[in-house]
Amino acid sequence: MSIYLGGGTPSLWRADCIAAAIARIRERFAGPGELEVTLEANPTDCHSENLAAWRAAGINRLSIGVQSLAPRELVVLGRDHRFGDGRAAVERAIAAGFATSVDFILGVPGSAGAPEIDLGPGPGGALAPDHLSMYELTIEERTSFGQRVRDGRMVPWSEDALTELYTATHDRLTAAGYEHYEISSYARPGKRAVHNTLYWRGAAFLGLGVGAASLEIDPDGAGRRPTNPRRAADYLASPGAAAEVIASTAAEMAADRAWLGLRTSDGIAEADLAGAPGVADFLVAERLAERRGGRICPTLRGFLMADRIAARVVETWSARL
Repeated sequence: MSIYLGGGTPSLWRADCIAAAIARIRERFAGPGELEVTLEANPTDCHSENLAAWRAAGINRLSIGVQSLAPRELVVLGRDHRFGDGRAAVERAIAAGFATSVDFILGVPGSAGAPEIDLGPGPGGALAPDHLSMYELTIEERTSFGQRVRDGRMVPWSEDALTELYTATHDRLTAAGYEHYEISSYARPGKRAVHNTLYWRGAAFLGLGVGAASLEIDPDGAGRRPTNPRRAADYLASPGAAAEVIASTAAEMAADRAWLGLRTSDGIAEADLAGAPGVADFLVAERLAERRGGRICPTLRGFLMADRIAARVVETWSARL
């Protein structure tokens, strides 16, 4: 089981409130085994006082939005931390005993190549978190980045350059001992993110708070995705009332589990692609996946073409509904 506390500014959250929430969740939902309790944090939040309070509250894993260790890239990304803050935050979190995940951005406009991730010994010790999330920068049309691209003030990376960067990052991190277990995720052995793994398996989850989404699965396999109100006043006025509910049939849920599973190195059982006949053969023939012990597992090429795989699965599945 996993608890993931995300959004907002953690430094403004009261540790006693976090502790109370975790205690209630454990009481209501927790089963046997270790519970992963993750908190999203910015580098500037990770000072000694906060780290001690978070540990006392029951947090045992931090997801730190470092994004880059290069000063110029941080300016381009509009981050509120500067050179040295990211590395120091990770080092402090590890020293405080937290399992640590670090987010980096690939393809920052104007950058020369792969993010400067020092995985070897340095002045403050090795920057060797348990988990790394390497996200390609997505420039949406209706954002300040989108406007800067339209104005010619920002030039995004080409698809070919991003492919080379993605592959080089994969080679470097796997050589350093990280497992590339999902398109954007790398982990030390035994340190995969529990909460993300549940999403990729299509497991049910409960979202608490303003704008949070949940996934409910019926015994027959059908599902519902309720989303909480996005305004705090509406959320507090009607606790538990969804602002929107999207229903899915059992077949649609199965299709979702298939393409989500094909985002991971474990892939899915070939039998789970029965609703999309011919897709397994297509993926293998195109070198997008390989057969491994009765499973269809994506290759690095498959990771690069995940959207194409998802589209093929959904289109083939939908044609039979």
